[in-house]
Amino acid sequence: MNKAYFILAILCLGLLNKNVAQETISETEKPISHFITGVGGSYVNVLDQGISPLLYNGIGGSVILGHLTKKDSKLNTSHLKFDFNNPNSSISNAEMYTFRLEGHYQQYWNVFNENDKFINLNLGFDLSGKWALRQHLSYTNNSQHIETRISVAPAILIDKSFTLWKRKFDIGMFVNIPVVTYATRPLFASTKFPASINKEEVEFFDYILEGDIISFNKYFKWSNQMYLYYPLKNGNGLRLDYFWSFESYQSQNPIKTAEHAIMISTFFQL
Repeated sequence: MNKAYFILAILCLGLLNKNVAQETISETEKPISHFITGVGGSYVNVLDQGISPLLYNGIGGSVILGHLTKKDSKLNTSHLKFDFNNPNSSISNAEMYTFRLEGHYQQYWNVFNENDKFINLNLGFDLSGKWALRQHLSYTNNSQHIETRISVAPAILIDKSFTLWKRKFDIGMFVNIPVVTYATRPLFASTKFPASINKEEVEFFDYILEGDIISFNKYFKWSNQMYLYYPLKNGNGLRLDYFWSFESYQSQNPIKTAEHAIMISTFFQL
């Protein structure tokens, strides 16, 4: 029943977004849309007690594809990000590979604007999904962990335009904290789950069907993104982003992760 309520809540968010779009379609301002591509690097800390009680940390890289549309007081953005990291333990010298695919859809409405004299405050929501695979290189059996997250979070965007050396820049910060999350936490990728008990092979959807709906009692995540944007005269732009996030999930095998990342992105006007 809780899963049904969770799915219904996501559908309601989609309907709300559609209704708001219909209400604003008559406004005269032309929407500004950009296609986003970016590359970057990251440093991660992983404490996954399902694999090891030791702390692993290391560097990696990421690529991102996204889309941004801004019209009047409304902003929506979506992106898909792929990360690869190679953390290791300074105690045991063991290594692991981590692969992560993460997508976000964010919608914001401006609630405070001082005509560039102060800051712009935008409130909205963030709908995100994450799929992660960790592979321990020292194990031959039960070496892989797979986990899935689908989260809904209130979100804040604070931004401001300023001029430096006769050039215009935008600076801003995104913050979101999930309030409800659908999470799977399989013990190992080789484990037989209830959804696949009568099958010879474990299928992809078996890894995401046996999940739980969790909130602050078991799951906490803080995501923070700061950026500096430089608009070009042709409508395109360049952006430098700094990401920081912390995640804690108190499951049967608790996990904590923290990440710092820097990314350079290009914005192509559509």
